[in-house]
Amino acid sequence: GWDEARAKTLTPVRIPHTVKELPLNYLNEQDYQMVSGYLHPLTVPADWAGKRVLLHFGAAAQEATVYCNGVEILRHRCGYTAFTAELTEYLNFGGENMICVRLDSRESLDQPPFGNVIDYLTYGGIYRAMTLEVTEVSRISDLFIHAKHTGETAMQITVENPGDLRLSGELRAPDGKLLGRLEGRADHRDYKITIPNPPVWGLENPKLCTFTLRLLEGGRVVDERETRFGFRTVDFRADGLYLNETRIQLRGLNRHQCWPYLGYAVPDRAQALDADILKFELGCNVVRTSHYPQSHAFINRCDEVGLLVFTEMPG
Repeated sequence: GWDEARAKTLTPVRIPHTVKELPLNYLNEQDYQMVSGYLHPLTVPADWAGKRVLLHFGAAAQEATVYCNGVEILRHRCGYTAFTAELTEYLNFGGENMICVRLDSRESLDQPPFGNVIDYLTYGGIYRAMTLEVTEVSRISDLFIHAKHTGETAMQITVENPGDLRLSGELRAPDGKLLGRLEGRADHRDYKITIPNPPVWGLENPKLCTFTLRLLEGGRVVDERETRFGFRTVDFRADGLYLNETRIQLRGLNRHQCWPYLGYAVPDRAQALDADILKFELGCNVVRTSHYPQSHAFINRCDEVGLLVFTEMPG
């Protein structure tokens, strides 16, 4: 339950959050290695009944266990990848609910990147954004696009509970011009289309197109997802890296996602600022994400400004 007396024993926090604010010049890595808890009371409207309620985490370091009304519903063992907890069947619709996260920020030998082999700090906390999504039972859960500079475009679309629903998509250039359409069945995963003379993404002119995909039941939009991408071909050959069939000289740096005092827990605008510094102040055309998957805010900004990204698994 939730009451004012209990609330007074807790510390209000904002997400993104670090479990321990640290000194600027020196710290003991044990300072942020702890077990902590996050609690959030959630009032769920009665008219959400019959829908799906999903709680998305951008990242939580290092092992997160999610509870809804006292029931453990998910455990995620990686501090650098996103995960989703579906709350639907555990909620009290039309009433109060309690969402809890037990967060273990200690190093552990059974999850990456630990094992006494890394040379960087792994700050704890729910340090990327959280979002609550309320959807119909049928939803678009994933949309991946791989588009070459020649216009050949492959799409992988995942629809949960597709039934006899249909898909309808629009592909638009950076200036809004319609480049192509997609129509198909929701239970079909792989699609291929070819766009003649597409706007090509390059290091100095990083053109990003937008694809909007809708899940339809008759004329009703059940779900919608939008993504941006570039038409580009990246190819490693014996004599170097080729972008859109042109050999380029790579100039890059490694990038960690940590900041003074706050560790990992900074908002999207700070993530984007790092991409700007790499591109415009340091003259880079590539960045290596040392040594783990990083924020979509950072990756998306790299796409916008013309930075290639060499990304890594944890460690």
